[in-house]
Amino acid sequence: MNFGWGRLIAQSLRDRARLGKVLIVAADTNVNWEELNEIFAPTDKIRVLTTLSLALTEATASQDDVIFIAPYHTENITAAAGIAMSKAGVSVVGLGQGTSRPTFTWTTAAAASWDVSAADCTLENLKFDLTGFDAITAGFNITAANCHFKKCEFVTAAATNQAVLGILTTNAADGLLIEDCYSKGTQTGGTTTAIRIVGGSDHVIQRNTIIGNFTTTIGAIENVTTACDRTVVRDNVIFNQTAASTKAMVFVSTATAIVAGNLMNIKSGAKPITGANVNVIGSNFVSVTRGSSVLVGNVQYIQSANF
Repeated sequence: MNFGWGRLIAQSLRDRARLGKVLIVAADTNVNWEELNEIFAPTDKIRVLTTLSLALTEATASQDDVIFIAPYHTENITAAAGIAMSKAGVSVVGLGQGTSRPTFTWTTAAAASWDVSAADCTLENLKFDLTGFDAITAGFNITAANCHFKKCEFVTAAATNQAVLGILTTNAADGLLIEDCYSKGTQTGGTTTAIRIVGGSDHVIQRNTIIGNFTTTIGAIENVTTACDRTVVRDNVIFNQTAASTKAMVFVSTATAIVAGNLMNIKSGAKPITGANVNVIGSNFVSVTRGSSVLVGNVQYIQSANF
């Protein structure tokens, strides 16, 4: 376990010890396939499988199972619920860094999606490319509590194809946690917002960078239909690159949230947040670009001046 695959997995287990099964995902064409099967001989606690869906089938709910995915592993998501996390407490962790991280690409149909319908699931160190097909309705459908995205990369827009939504929740999806992630889109319209929150409570969105050509009056984070409660949005960098964009994030008027320490760029105006009941505190800053691709000027964003 001191070298190669063993070292990568040992490092991850050191970060957080696991109590359940350890499942490894690698294609049978992987150059290390034989080595993997030698190191991780099949038992009731450990197994090597060729796809994430197969690994999710082997996982047991509420047992703290973890699925490690090999560096450079790739899969396509081709249909609604193409990946379905329906067992509580399962973690999916990518091995590698930068371009070697596992990559999932949405293709074939606008309805293609990764659905999380069980509580307490984690996705970490993975790349999600939502531009393999145009107008993906929602890359992720989150319908259960305590879904956690950590150190992931989202590609929401390219010159040809753009996803409509990156992440979509329901009122049952309390405790959404998105942290240390990077979401990017080219300067091409088509993506409404990166994160759409429909109700729920106790959400935390922190230390992310979110860049895209979002709807001018919506921005990167949207709470819609049902007010979210006890939500924290802090220490994010948000660019809405759409011409004449006026918003970085919007909330239902009765939503309760704390927004603090964010750096925001819009193209017009100086009121990047909508939400009559949102507490905007700390050092939020807005930069307004006019007639240039360069960020110019920083205006400290104070709640009383912006609703």
